[in-house]
Amino acid sequence: KNQLRKEFELGKRVTRARAYVCGLGYSELRLNGRKVGRNVLDPAWTTYDKRALYVTYDATGYLQPGRNAVALMLGQGWFKDIALLVHLKIELEGGETFEVVSDASWKGQDGPIVMSSVYNGETYDARLETPGWDRPGYDDGRWVAAEVVAGPKGVLSAQMMPAIQVVDTIVPLKMTCPKPGVHVYDMGQNFSGWIQLRVRGQPGTAVKLRFAELIYDNGMINRENLRGARAEDVYILKGDGEEIWEPRFTYHGFRYVELSGYPGVPAVNAVKGRVVHTAVEPTGSFACSKPVLNSLQRIIIWGQKTNLHSIPTDCCQRDERMGWMGDAQGTAEEAIYNFDMSAFYANFLRDIRDVQDEKGTITDTVPHIWGSRPADPAWGTAYPLIAWYVYQYYGDRRVLEEHYDGVKKYVEFLRTRAENGLVKFSYYGDWVAVDRTPGDVVSSFYYYYDVKVLAEMAKVLGKEADAKIYGELAGAIKLAFHREYYDPKTRSYANGTQTANALPLFLDMVPEAERGGVWGSLFDNIVYKNNSHLTTGIIGTKYIMELLTNSGTSDLAYDIATQTTYPSWGYMIENGATTLWELWELREGPSMNSHNHPMFGSVGSWLYKALAGINLAAGSVGFEKIRIAPQMVRDLHHAAGSTRTVRGEVSSSWSRDGQSVNLDVIIPVGSEAEVIIPKFNLENIVITEGDQIAWDVRGYQAGMQGIQSVEKAPTGFLIKIGSGRHSFRLRGD
Repeated sequence: KNQLRKEFELGKRVTRARAYVCGLGYSELRLNGRKVGRNVLDPAWTTYDKRALYVTYDATGYLQPGRNAVALMLGQGWFKDIALLVHLKIELEGGETFEVVSDASWKGQDGPIVMSSVYNGETYDARLETPGWDRPGYDDGRWVAAEVVAGPKGVLSAQMMPAIQVVDTIVPLKMTCPKPGVHVYDMGQNFSGWIQLRVRGQPGTAVKLRFAELIYDNGMINRENLRGARAEDVYILKGDGEEIWEPRFTYHGFRYVELSGYPGVPAVNAVKGRVVHTAVEPTGSFACSKPVLNSLQRIIIWGQKTNLHSIPTDCCQRDERMGWMGDAQGTAEEAIYNFDMSAFYANFLRDIRDVQDEKGTITDTVPHIWGSRPADPAWGTAYPLIAWYVYQYYGDRRVLEEHYDGVKKYVEFLRTRAENGLVKFSYYGDWVAVDRTPGDVVSSFYYYYDVKVLAEMAKVLGKEADAKIYGELAGAIKLAFHREYYDPKTRSYANGTQTANALPLFLDMVPEAERGGVWGSLFDNIVYKNNSHLTTGIIGTKYIMELLTNSGTSDLAYDIATQTTYPSWGYMIENGATTLWELWELREGPSMNSHNHPMFGSVGSWLYKALAGINLAAGSVGFEKIRIAPQMVRDLHHAAGSTRTVRGEVSSSWSRDGQSVNLDVIIPVGSEAEVIIPKFNLENIVITEGDQIAWDVRGYQAGMQGIQSVEKAPTGFLIKIGSGRHSFRLRGD
């Protein structure tokens, strides 16, 4: 039964009421005829045999003295069945308490939702509605008693992260009629959610909505890449004036909507797009003078947020929508710069811990539906890396305390699989690369990275013995990696791909004597062999842009980021992308080719770190110490970025012309920063802060409030400052 109800009577005014709902599947809570709260697709998906989440609703304003009715609609969701646990705790005037708990005294019946499925859509027959079913006084004499069933084995846990909600409404850009009776709407944006339908017609008229990311040349929707997902909603009219409907227990990933069976000719406003995802709060912004990079930021944002559905999903349209861990770890830093991900990742880390077994293994997807156990090391690394990112960016030591044992157990599992000091098993490696890198190289890199992170965690938590053990193990892996994969003839690692050389360079795994040669091989591959294009998959892409910047070649990273020919982000944009693609290639057939796949969005953190210049200082956590080092490269004339941290807003905005640089920064209270301003080839430089001189030919002018020091460096100036708003101008000739 997908509708449940219970009536009860209150003799006094309600002063406080809370409703606790644990739905296995999805549920919608209603009190006295009103939906409670804004949440949809509630509660979040978990490994139910380990942990089931309950949602707490404030029900105070929904109850009244006298008769009350609590009612719920239920949908399939991700659980194998539909089940529910409800507990209302009510405080009455005078201190009296009253409780309502789900049991066999509740009644249920099938409602107008004839079918609901995450992948396939929802069918709603409005003729089956029973007005008043969720209000007191309704005659439920023909309803049957609810069946008491055993719940899953997992513990009940509060849903502490932001819920999935309808966060926006968008209108179509245009409507076409590619054949009689079929109307296709272009929403102008690929997104996750559903359509709100407006319609008038005769009872029993079935209006069908089908969803797609792509469109054929003849104007019909192209659904070849949806694979087994039917992605179809059907609304059957009751024939009572204008009817407004939207589904409850499904969602789609789409840009185009096909409407058929509509009585008459629909207007453009017959459909509206409802944007649905986990309602994480936006915290970041980035913009600059290069239009392609502004478009890149936009498609990163849309791709990331529309793939947050209680877990970080790989895509939102086809028969998948899984928590693939490689995708999750690759985009985590980008997500943290753009959104408040603290509670979201705290929950996801618990999801990962829930799937870990006694041997320490974890799985490629979390919750585990697809993929393997043990996870590909490039996917399993999501556990240590996301925990470490949460600590670094939010200063949340509790996350390390909560997951240290789990991360250690995972590293010890990897250790059991080591061959000559390296972990070589691999399923995906540098996924969807143009030039393939041997998977064992990627796995061994992450074995080193995981051990290194575990050693750092141990230091933070005061576990000195573990810090020593894993620090020494990391050193041994580093030596083994170089011994196994370095080729002195080619001055490269493994087969010399961009990824093969970038990974060890990024983590400083290359001996000093060979670093110049490896760097030269990587540079030649990018610039001369591939005309400043990447050939990396999602793993190499995550690290190569930051590596180039940290190695003093931000101009090359900028050249890569602004390309518009294949393979590049600009190529996606030039070909109409409004979210990131799964592949560098443009494919529109039945093969693996999601057009809303955030995994190549790792470059988003580079926009903030490099072009806006907002970085954690080395060794700092929670933005206590900040490094502002904007890369003013090529034809980029201005850039601005800000991100709201646990300490407050951090902002960097700069512009330049031939003889001056302007840089405005905001440093939150309690933080301090070092600011790097390049001097280009200017002479006779004067640096002012506000209307006061901080540096001129005499050197640093001490005594300015908020400025601790100014030091001249080979390529610019390093200024140490405290919190506040600072406006610097460097002038020269």
